[in-house]
Amino acid sequence: MERKDETIVEKVTKLFRKGKIEMTEEFEDTLCLMEETTRNIFITGKAGTGKSTLLKHFCATTSKKIVMLAPTGIAAVNIQGSTIHSFFLFPFGVVRRDDVEHLHHKAEIFNNLDAIVIDEISMVRADIMDAIDHSLRMNTGKNLPFGGIQIIAFGDLFQLPPVVIGQERQYFSDQYDGVYFFNANCFEEADFETVQLTKIFRQKDTSFQRLLNRTRESLLTYEDFELFNTRHRAYENDGVPAITLASTNAIADQINSTKLRAVSGVEQAFKATLKGDFREKDCPIDSNLKLKVGAQVMFVKNDSETPKRWVNGTIGVVKKLGEHYALVKIGKKSHHVQKAVWEIYDYQYNSQIKEVEKFEKGSFAQLPLKLAWAVTIHKSQGKTFEKAIIDLGNGAFTHGQTYVALSRCTKLEGIYLRNPLRQRDIIIDQKVLDFHKKDN
Repeated sequence: MERKDETIVEKVTKLFRKGKIEMTEEFEDTLCLMEETTRNIFITGKAGTGKSTLLKHFCATTSKKIVMLAPTGIAAVNIQGSTIHSFFLFPFGVVRRDDVEHLHHKAEIFNNLDAIVIDEISMVRADIMDAIDHSLRMNTGKNLPFGGIQIIAFGDLFQLPPVVIGQERQYFSDQYDGVYFFNANCFEEADFETVQLTKIFRQKDTSFQRLLNRTRESLLTYEDFELFNTRHRAYENDGVPAITLASTNAIADQINSTKLRAVSGVEQAFKATLKGDFREKDCPIDSNLKLKVGAQVMFVKNDSETPKRWVNGTIGVVKKLGEHYALVKIGKKSHHVQKAVWEIYDYQYNSQIKEVEKFEKGSFAQLPLKLAWAVTIHKSQGKTFEKAIIDLGNGAFTHGQTYVALSRCTKLEGIYLRNPLRQRDIIIDQKVLDFHKKDN
């Protein structure tokens, strides 16, 4: 395939010089590995190491023919790609070998594809990984791992795990050594190279970084717990709004509804506009958004203007509501906020220009806001907050939950613990630890 004039590193370096991203040596090395080789690659790193930034810049600048996939609709919308299930036409629930279809209408895509980029790989189950491998072998006619197509996977296994419900647990117990993508039967033959991103951008305080690193791998000392528990205190309102990170939807919903009722004034509803094949369950926010003047809100999409007035995760307060807009105060400034658009995509092959093309198959337009007195820890993944009240309810109950919550803040002083942190709140799956140690 003919190379473009500029290499990916040169393109991304230009963005770096414009101040859009910080080019580090490990970013440059990883970009070269993705662009210059056909190796299957797993790109991981602690929270805040720039995995999403690297993914987006590779996808924007690569000369390879790629598709971008994710395990959930919301994750697919965030990378402007497609879901794994939609792209491969997998059924929901456990996906067995017999469930994989010949995709004759996508034959040209598979035969011309260089790489598949998968985000949030930590949430991709072993059965899905095997189904991807089988589908690509079947649809390319090549008996090679993933049909000879490069897989570039991004994610952090120490954050939230794949979802397995009900009787699915027995299936995984019978068929696999675990639920993770690395437990797939195809994984060993695929010979993934693991890249660990190490530079943390979210937290600048190195002692706090080290504290979070020990949390991630369940290596906290007695002194570490004592230090965290100095943050078991009431939220001090100094004008910087705090968001509660709750362990369950029930806790988050109860806090938001109680707080909204306590705000005087008239509630106003903003209805979203859905077009094409955009499922309501994939909507990143409520399709019927209810706000009041005085409501605390969180932005769920980066500002499209430059310089950016807000980013995904910015907290503000509603000062005024119009028919089609909200005036939101962030710090000392207020900004008019209008509907933003999210798209979901699919792919087709254009034989005239010999390119795999992305096309919009549906869209969702809504004010990029959600009530933000509270949000679940699960939905906070990937976001950064100045101040957060962490409410684990009766305690953490799943792998990586506490680490995700604690690592959302930029500094220790921004954390407020509703209850003291206990050893049993640090839940780490031994299979993830074993894989991590084996791969390092």
